[in-house]
Amino acid sequence: MNNSEISIYDAAYIVCDIETTGLSPITNRITEISLIKVKDGEISDRFTSLINPRQHIPQFITQLTGIKNEDVVNKPTFEQISDNILSFFKDEDYPIVFVGHNVAFDYKFIRESFLRMDSPVDFQYDTLCTCKLARRLLRNLKSKSLGNVAKHFGFVQNRKHRAYDDTLVTAKILMKFLDELHNDFEYDELKEVLKFQNSKIYTTEKKSPALKRIGFELKNLPESPGVYFFKSRHDEILYIGKAKNLKERVSTYFHHNSELPYKIRRLLASMRKFDYQTTDSELSALILESKLIKHHKPRFNTAIKRFRFHPFIKLDVQNDFPKIQNVYEIENDGAYYYGPFSSRVTVRNILKDINSNFLLRKCEDKYLKASETNSNCMYYDIGQCEAPCNVSVSREKYREEVEKVHSYITGINGKSVQDNLRQIMEEHSQNLDFENAAFARDILKDIMKVMSYQKVITSAINDRKIIIKLDSKAKREIFFVHNGKLINTHTISKDNEFDQSNYIEELSENAEYLYFSLNKFSRHQFTTEELDEIKVISNWLALNRDRNKVLEIDDSNSKDDILKFIFN
Repeated sequence: MNNSEISIYDAAYIVCDIETTGLSPITNRITEISLIKVKDGEISDRFTSLINPRQHIPQFITQLTGIKNEDVVNKPTFEQISDNILSFFKDEDYPIVFVGHNVAFDYKFIRESFLRMDSPVDFQYDTLCTCKLARRLLRNLKSKSLGNVAKHFGFVQNRKHRAYDDTLVTAKILMKFLDELHNDFEYDELKEVLKFQNSKIYTTEKKSPALKRIGFELKNLPESPGVYFFKSRHDEILYIGKAKNLKERVSTYFHHNSELPYKIRRLLASMRKFDYQTTDSELSALILESKLIKHHKPRFNTAIKRFRFHPFIKLDVQNDFPKIQNVYEIENDGAYYYGPFSSRVTVRNILKDINSNFLLRKCEDKYLKASETNSNCMYYDIGQCEAPCNVSVSREKYREEVEKVHSYITGINGKSVQDNLRQIMEEHSQNLDFENAAFARDILKDIMKVMSYQKVITSAINDRKIIIKLDSKAKREIFFVHNGKLINTHTISKDNEFDQSNYIEELSENAEYLYFSLNKFSRHQFTTEELDEIKVISNWLALNRDRNKVLEIDDSNSKDDILKFIFN
C-alpha cells in the first residue's frame, strides 16, 4: 500500500529499543531487544528478550545497563529469536513503521544482525524517530534525550537503559506526538509524519515565505491560551484553531512551512491576514473554538479538522434488563457512563472480564421484551446469562447482578476490576513475567485514573453539577457546569489575594443557582451543540484529573462549601 493512501492511525508502529555491547552495528552485538506494537493509537502487543551476543560485555556497558555476562550466557542468540522478531513485524492489515528514540542506532543494529545470519534477511521498513519529532514539537525543551522528554510528559522510567522500560516510555511519547500531530497540526497521512520528522526548521533569523507574506511578527504573540484566525485578503475567516500557548502553537505553522501537509500549505497560500483572541484558560479556548467553528463554518476547518473520541463504558440502567457495552457517543438518557478511557484495550479488557464473571445479557436487543415463549440463547447454555429474555430470572434478581457490575467497575463494595488486575499483575511479577505484569499495570493505571475521578467525568451526563476552577498567573477562571452544559463562567482577578468582597454577590448568585435539589431538573435530549460542548468538557476532564480543580456538587454541599472551593 502506498504511504500517500495511509492515515496516521492506519499504520502499525513497532517501537524498538536495544541494548548492545558497544556503539558499532558492525563490530558490536545486541544484548537485549524490546518491541512494542502501537495500533489505532494504543499499545496492542509486546515482545522482549535478553540475547546472547557471543562476545564479552564490557564493564562500562554493565554499569550503564545492568546487564552482566552471566545474565546472557544461557539466553538465545539473535538468530535463534529472529523468527519471533520477524513474526512481530508481520501485519496483513497495517503497513509497518519502525520507531525509536534516535531510531537510526536501533535500526542499523537490527538490520546488520539480520544480514549476518546464515540465511540473511533484508530487513527494510520506514523509520520514525521520536527524538527528531521532539526537536520539532518541543522546541523549548533544552535536551531532547529520552529521559528528558519522558520527564516533560510526566512518564516514569523505572529502569533507565533497559530495553523494555525505554521502549515503553518511547511508545507513550510516540502516542502523545501522533495525537498532537493529528489534533493540533492536522496531519492525517502517514507520509506527512514521515516527512515532518526531517522538515527544515526555520528560525527567527530565517523566516518562512508564508510569514514574510503576511508581515506578522511571531514575537508579538502572547504566551497565553486563546483562539487564532487565518483570514483571506477580504477578511473571510479561512480557519479557526485553539492553543494553550498562542505563540508556541501559531509558530509551528511557520517553523516547518516547507514540509507541511498539502492542505495546510493551501491554507497558508490563501491566507493574507491573521488575528487572535486570548482566553483565560485552555478549556475556555476549546469551548470558544467549538462555538466559533459552528458559527462561521470556515471552509478549511471542514477540510482539515477531525477528532478522535475516547471510549466510554455504558450500562443502560434506565431499561428493565440492562446490558453493558462500549460507546463513543453520550446521551442524557439515564444510563451509567464510565469514562472516557484513554485506551480501547482497557475497555475491551473490562468488558471481557465482566462478561466472563457476571450474568448480564449479551443479546443485541436494545430494549429487551421478555416473554416465556422466547427460547434460550447460547450464553444461557454455557452459564454466562440467566436468560431474562424468557423470564428465567426476575427483574429484581437481574437488578442485583447489575448492581454487582456497577460496584465491580467503581470499586464501591467488595472486589473490583482494579483488585483483579492487581492480583494478575502480582502473579505475573512472581513468575518473573515482567512484560505481562507491565501490561496489566498500564490497564490498571488507566482504570484508576478514570475511576478515581469517575463522579466528575459522569457529571457531564448524569444530572450532576460541577464547578471547575483554573488558574493563570493573574486570574482564576470559574466554570459552572450542569448536565455537561456550561451555564456560566466567571473570571476573578488574583490581585489582593482573592478579595472575596469584590465578587461575593455575583458568585453567590451562581452558587444559588447550583445549590438546589438535583431532582428539580427533568431529563432532556441534548442538541448537537450541547453534545459537542459535553464532549469538549468531558474530554478535558478526562485529561486533567486534578481534585483541586473540580468540585462536584450534591445535596450535601452548602453555599459556603462552594464559595470556599472557589476562593481557596
